[in-house]
Amino acid sequence: MIPIAVCADDYAQNAAISAGILNLLDQKALSAASCFSTAPSWREQAAPALRERMQAGVDLHRQADIGLHFNLTEGFGGSAAGSLNGWILRGLVGELNRPTVRTMIATTLQRQLDAFEQGVGRTPDFIDGHQHVHQFRGVRDLLLDVVAQRYPQRNSSGQGATQPWIRNTVRASRAWRGKAQVLERLGGSTLANELLRLGYASNHGFAGVYGFDRADYGACFDQWLKAAQPGMLIMCHPANRVLDSGPPDLIAAQRVVEHRYFTSSAYTEALHAAGVQVQRLSDLLP
Repeated sequence: MIPIAVCADDYAQNAAISAGILNLLDQKALSAASCFSTAPSWREQAAPALRERMQAGVDLHRQADIGLHFNLTEGFGGSAAGSLNGWILRGLVGELNRPTVRTMIATTLQRQLDAFEQGVGRTPDFIDGHQHVHQFRGVRDLLLDVVAQRYPQRNSSGQGATQPWIRNTVRASRAWRGKAQVLERLGGSTLANELLRLGYASNHGFAGVYGFDRADYGACFDQWLKAAQPGMLIMCHPANRVLDSGPPDLIAAQRVVEHRYFTSSAYTEALHAAGVQVQRLSDLLP
C-alpha cells in the first residue's frame, strides 16, 4: 500500500467546516487538519473540541497531524491583513522586504503559533498557509527563520523542540497544468528547494488543486490518486453543511460535495483500487 496524507484545511473558519472536519477525523478518513488559530471560534469552541477528543481516548496525535493554517488574508467577517492578490503583488515588487512589513509578518506568525499552542496544548505538527501565503516571496524566508528559532530540531540526546514539517505545493504529476502549475510557480517550487537545502521535512508531491466547481469530486480524487507516491499530500476543504448566516464563504457548496464524498463508500473504494493507505505525514517523513 502506498502511504499518503489527506489534509483538511480551514478548521475553525466556521461551525460547518469544523463539524465536518471533526466528523471525518472521527471516521479516520483524514490524516491531518490545518487550523485557523485566530478564528473567532478557535479559543472557545474549535480548539476545545480537539482537546476533548484527546481526553476521551481518541489519540489524534497518533491518528492525524494537527497543524497551523497561517493566515494573512482571511478576516472572518472583519478586516484582514491584505488580499491574496495584494500579497502576491507586494512580494513581486519587493515591498515585503521593508523592515516594518517583515516585522509585522513575523509577529503575526508568532501570535498565531502562540494561539495554536495555547489552544491545543502542544506544538503544531506542521505549518502551511491559507491560500498558500506561506510560500510567497517575502513570506517564506520569514517563516523559515521563525521555525528555526522557535522549534530547533531534536538533537541526538532527544532534547529540544520537535520541528514541524512544512507544506510545499510541487505537483505530484508534471502532467497537471492550470491552477496546480500556477500555484507551484507562485513560490511553491522555490520553497520546496529551500526546505530541501535546509533539511526541513516536507511532503513528497502535492495534490487537491482544482477550481472548487466539480460535482464529480470523486473523479478529481481518482486522478490525484493515480499520481500517488509515498509521502504525497492531498489537501481538501470539507464542511458538513452550508451555513445560513455568518461571513460569506465562496466555496461553501463545494465543501459539502467534498464532505459527502469522504463519508461515502466511493472514497474507501478509490483508496483500495489505487493501492493507497492514508497515514500521518509525520510518520512518513524522515
